[in-house]
Amino acid sequence: MRVTYAVVAVTGVAAVATGGVLVSQGHARTHTVVDTSTSQQISSAEAQDAEKYWTPQRLASATPVGGPKAAAPTSGPSASPPASPQMGERSVTAQSVPKSVAFGGIPTLGAVFFNNGSGNHYCTASVVHSYSKSLLLTAAHCIHGGRGGGYAHNVAFVPKFDNGKRPYGVWSAKMLLVDRRWASKSDPDLDYGFIAVNTRGGRKIEQVVGYNKLAINQGSGKWVNVAGYPSRSNRPIFCKTKTVKAFKYQLRMDCSGFYGGTSGSPWLLWYNTRSHTGYINGVIGGYQEGGSVSWRSYSPYFDGDVYNLRKSADSRA
Repeated sequence: MRVTYAVVAVTGVAAVATGGVLVSQGHARTHTVVDTSTSQQISSAEAQDAEKYWTPQRLASATPVGGPKAAAPTSGPSASPPASPQMGERSVTAQSVPKSVAFGGIPTLGAVFFNNGSGNHYCTASVVHSYSKSLLLTAAHCIHGGRGGGYAHNVAFVPKFDNGKRPYGVWSAKMLLVDRRWASKSDPDLDYGFIAVNTRGGRKIEQVVGYNKLAINQGSGKWVNVAGYPSRSNRPIFCKTKTVKAFKYQLRMDCSGFYGGTSGSPWLLWYNTRSHTGYINGVIGGYQEGGSVSWRSYSPYFDGDVYNLRKSADSRA
């Protein structure tokens, strides 16, 4: 169980903090900020190698990173909600769980590809607003193996990846960052991480595809749009569903179709259908690295820890 080191202070019912962060007053306190991050810089030569490495063939053959969702079956008892409620849970049936829908993707969402020593893999990531205009947010387990592990290699982001199409090209990583407590203990409550990407054609990624903002301390019971790249489809999927408090520092949501590959999928509050952006209030990850079945997913609770981690990532981007 994590200890939250710092939460930014705001006034009013809700406020937009510097750098495009929405903060709820109900949880705001003032503390001395402690930097709990650990990061890895990637050289220009390594970044160039990563761009060359991800050929269309390697992109197509990459598999979801390990975890329960990666092995979730497409049929059988665990492929759909139970016919009757489980002990201590509300009634969940196949009829009550929203169904995800395949779509063409959005510019701020993409697949992040990497090699973690056991082959070529992918997760989902999204662009999050920062001063550097270069940051992505994803699950920590996508870019760092946690306790006993290390950072992934050949990390590259493909915005709006759809059935092999790369309308915005391949963006190589120049820095990876997670919380030290994830790196040393695989703390599921801190299963989120940041990637800084290099420029393309002299332009930063926010200038090309736009960005989502960050929302912290929003509680549960919120409607979110969740989108990601499941292993069972050549296209991204999305779903509108409601968040539920699962544990002290974990939220969950129910929606079908979120198989392996959706780790890191953003949970977007107040999604704007015109700009195709929102406020990131979670990512698939955390408990069981995001869940053990395709119809129920988890996220670490977003509070001051993710805010501080983004600040550390921004300063090193």
